[in-house]
Amino acid sequence: MHLIRSNYSNNAIALIRWAYENKLEDVTVVYVDTGWAAEGWLDYVTQAETFVKSLGFAVQHLKSPMPFEDLMEMKKGFPTRRYQWCSLHLKGIPFIRFADEVDPDNQATVLIARHGVDAEGNQIPETIEGCEYHGERRVWHPFYNYDTQQIKNLLDRADFAATHERSLECSPCINSTINELQHLAPCDIEKTEELEEDLETHLFSPDDCDGTEGILDVIQWARQTNKNGLDLKFGCSASFGCGS
Repeated sequence: MHLIRSNYSNNAIALIRWAYENKLEDVTVVYVDTGWAAEGWLDYVTQAETFVKSLGFAVQHLKSPMPFEDLMEMKKGFPTRRYQWCSLHLKGIPFIRFADEVDPDNQATVLIARHGVDAEGNQIPETIEGCEYHGERRVWHPFYNYDTQQIKNLLDRADFAATHERSLECSPCINSTINELQHLAPCDIEKTEELEEDLETHLFSPDDCDGTEGILDVIQWARQTNKNGLDLKFGCSASFGCGS
């Protein structure tokens, strides 16, 4: 059994295509709805799941038992770039629960579309045997030594119009890029402002935004700054299939 952790970013779509071209059998593509997706994102996910089914793969669409806003209320605050506990609760636990149901003997291999180096500058390994984040199952990174052009070639061969380099499954995300903040939909700004007011704290640290705090001011800062992106030195929670 092969379980593909997919957030339907471009890299994830390329991995699904790779699995098809390499004739992997017994494949299920798993997506976890965090309850904090960007406006229109779930419509895109529906299209992606149709694409997955057209390849003959199974689709599993999970929902986090505690959506993003409820989790923040319970924790009485937001995660940080260094401490991204949100991924474990929103995506890690639901995935493991599903995997334990369909693979009680831990024989499945989990595929993730990671490549290049990790946040510490170490080369992504091809495999991790007995990964703690996946119920001690084997994790496989088929793209561990792929470059950007190789992944683009897979996308070009996929019969799907992949349009999102990064996943918008959480929007805004603690690791949102400047470009994503510049184009954040009004409804996503509004939901964040309301949650910040409820929690009496801010999603983004002023240390990351030249002293700016509060989502409304952060958006204005993002639209005016000439920076290419926020400091992502801690990286996304890639072990849980987050980010790209």
